[in-house]
Amino acid sequence: MDEIKAKKIFNEAQKNFESLKYEKARELWFQILEFYPKNLSLLRNISLTYFNQENFFETENILKKIIKINLKEPNALNMLILVLEEQDKIEEAKEFISIGINNNLLNDHWKIKKELLIPMIKNNSNEIIKFRSNINKFIEEILNNNKNYNFNINDHLMKPPQFGLSYDQFDNLEINKKCVSLFRRIYPELNKVYLHKNTSSSKIKIGFISEYLTDHTIGKLFKGIILKINKEKFEVLVFHSEQTKKGSILNDLVDAEKKGVIKNIFLPKDFKQKQISILDQKLDILFYPEIGLSIQLYFLSYIRLAKYQITSWGHPETTGNDSIDYFISSKFIESENSHKNFSEQIICSESLPMYYYKPKIKNILNEEKLNELNLYSCPQTLFKLHPDFDQIIEKIQKKDKNSIFYFIKDSNKALNNIFINRLKKNSKINLEKINFLENMNWEQYINHCGRASILLDPLYFGAGNSFYESMFYGTPTITMPTNHTKSRLVLGAYNQMKISDMKFNPIVKNIDNYVDTAVEIANDKNLIEIKNQLKLKAETNLYENKKSITDLENVLNKIVG
Repeated sequence: MDEIKAKKIFNEAQKNFESLKYEKARELWFQILEFYPKNLSLLRNISLTYFNQENFFETENILKKIIKINLKEPNALNMLILVLEEQDKIEEAKEFISIGINNNLLNDHWKIKKELLIPMIKNNSNEIIKFRSNINKFIEEILNNNKNYNFNINDHLMKPPQFGLSYDQFDNLEINKKCVSLFRRIYPELNKVYLHKNTSSSKIKIGFISEYLTDHTIGKLFKGIILKINKEKFEVLVFHSEQTKKGSILNDLVDAEKKGVIKNIFLPKDFKQKQISILDQKLDILFYPEIGLSIQLYFLSYIRLAKYQITSWGHPETTGNDSIDYFISSKFIESENSHKNFSEQIICSESLPMYYYKPKIKNILNEEKLNELNLYSCPQTLFKLHPDFDQIIEKIQKKDKNSIFYFIKDSNKALNNIFINRLKKNSKINLEKINFLENMNWEQYINHCGRASILLDPLYFGAGNSFYESMFYGTPTITMPTNHTKSRLVLGAYNQMKISDMKFNPIVKNIDNYVDTAVEIANDKNLIEIKNQLKLKAETNLYENKKSITDLENVLNKIVG
């Protein structure tokens, strides 16, 4: 292929790329690549087509070709490390970080970043203990040395390990407090102090801040509060990240602003400017529905940007952060000693702190589909599945020979492969009876939950939003709460639904009890009656519960005084 023809095809591919036609662009660039196999511009562009389609496996392969040709190719090594992290290939990511450091391609903050990486799916309990121990030891070394650090959020952003540490059986109060101390040490800007004066407004000025107040679990859990809270008493602002994705919930919030109900503010990219945008609003309360899902907004929570700062159960763990004053939960969720697991003052609302809209389904399942037996589903993100959960699969298969399992395949299939490989190590698990679902829209997901005979709550970090969606059909969920809030959200919903008069108890105390109860319900000839009972209780006490708004308003009034 001569250069003139190659340039013409290249330009045509570029136009397709700019029009988001990634497959066509890639096809054209591959045509040229056959004649120029070491052309870095072609390889770089092809890698971007894969990356933009979240095909991280192929992105990884192309990036490895690039750095084999030229290790110093701009951004190739950084991008490779990122896609390895996305696929949970943490040890390999660390190897390439070391290569970058040894070749002076990555600066000092990568040394810290490397030590804080933790896989989302763990192979066994020993691996969990090992990673926790290593991170704890590393943090203590940083806190106890005399080195001066002066990294900044904009240029040296690091992923906090707290999120990856959440999905096991351990209490994270102390290690989260150490993580906060670590980041305050290496990011001096997180120690900035602002003075906050009382506002002259007769209303309580409250800002809700999250990157995920759109079509996401957080949007579904907190949209109702934002729209339904009494606007005669509260002035409501909603802060979005520049990375917030478009969606129907975001559209609802934008429409509410057009009606003069709330105000939306899209925060700038710059970390300092984010702070100024929030400070300019002179808030009484800054409400983080979750802390930890968005990295940049996570670090904002270190700085007091309002007189009172609170968080809640969008990510149901303590922050360990003294800039967050309160954690809002419910008496239906928390145990008597829950306060011991929080650095925040935990305040329990009388109801679940949400106003949850009942799902609207067009293609409703018929009774025949709702009454299928032996279908066990755990429709959760795979990183919630602790190695101990594998025992549940094994024991149910042994007890119910007709059992069929369903799990949700992650979008790029990386976690799926890791999870399957873990299951393969248990010879007693029959993989032929385990299915992985993919490419489901929201309605298909809820209908899948309706078809299931029984839903299985993960151990140690349980379901939340998915439980409320599943109650559209009333499919029972087996749950095994511990003393930690992160495992008690289904328990809290059951408590608000008042299920104590039912003939079965889906709230269990140990794995054997979990298995026995799951098998019993999944084989119950009256399954449709059980589902209808739960569905009715959800419609009465869980969905669109006006009392929850009043209860939360009382909590917020109490905070401001």
